[in-house]
Amino acid sequence: MSGKIGIVYNEPVPGRLHSLGEEGAVVGVLDAVSAVRQAVQKLGYEVQTIPLRPPLSITVADLTDVKADIIFNLFEGFDGEPDSEAAVAEVLEQMGTCFTGSPSRALRLSQNKAAEKQILRSQGIPVPDWQVLSPESLSCFALNFPCIIKPLGEHASHGISADSVVADRDVLSKRIHFIFESYRCQSLVEEFLPGREFCALVVGNEHPHLFPIEEIVYTLPEGKPKILTYAAKWIIEDEYFTGTKTKCPADVSPELSQEIENLTMASFRAVSCRGYARVDMRQDKAGQLFVLEVNPNPDISSAGGARLQAEVGGLDYVSFIHEILSLAQDAFAPACGSV
Repeated sequence: MSGKIGIVYNEPVPGRLHSLGEEGAVVGVLDAVSAVRQAVQKLGYEVQTIPLRPPLSITVADLTDVKADIIFNLFEGFDGEPDSEAAVAEVLEQMGTCFTGSPSRALRLSQNKAAEKQILRSQGIPVPDWQVLSPESLSCFALNFPCIIKPLGEHASHGISADSVVADRDVLSKRIHFIFESYRCQSLVEEFLPGREFCALVVGNEHPHLFPIEEIVYTLPEGKPKILTYAAKWIIEDEYFTGTKTKCPADVSPELSQEIENLTMASFRAVSCRGYARVDMRQDKAGQLFVLEVNPNPDISSAGGARLQAEVGGLDYVSFIHEILSLAQDAFAPACGSV
């Protein structure tokens, strides 16, 4: 193969992340860039890496100067600017540039968990009951305990720890204040589901297909809430990292597998995803499945869950990256051309 691929990503600025103990995400970004670059080179492409930096006006100029047949979009947004992830995709769309992954609409929804949940529910997809709360609106709380609290505009498990599951109003208030002060955003508060947790990787455009289902398996100390925390993903010395494992393929019945597939495909389409996405879901105590979140452009670093699911499904990493590039070409044809 021949052609030019430009890999765009947010240049890590670790100052705030270090202050919150979240520097692991910086390593994850750079690992994904390195892994994708190596895979693209093995496919025979010429590769250029383009670290983006704020403000958006500089980003637009940087993107305008890129000479590439396809942009491999690994950009996850600037610190403190959740809308910037979708804004970069929007710039690429306005430029008529062929790029991998989901369009700006899907990315914008992923940066507002409540708006995403509203879209899913409007399509008949079950989601946990939720509210968006800030320190000023705490009196409006009307859910059942226990609840899990997440920053409204963050992803990659930023702001999620053992303290995120709360069982009374005092602790709820403290956590919402913490998120507001630390992440400068409102909180998504949703009723906590205690059942099994699954992740489904879906790849495709108009006719997406599902890869083997992954289950998150928790072996945590007594009293620790079984949730996928930031530490479980990034801090190797933490008990959540050692006590959180994945099993792929998951041990599920044919009926449960079909239910997971149906919800995954419906969610992928409802949020207007393209290329590749992961759908997280969890059962309540009665075994009913609820969609927690749709993640367009999920982590595809060397240690990411998407890579494992692709490999279990028969695609080595280089082939997986080739599939993502091919889907971008198909989505933008004929503007994308053949590379």
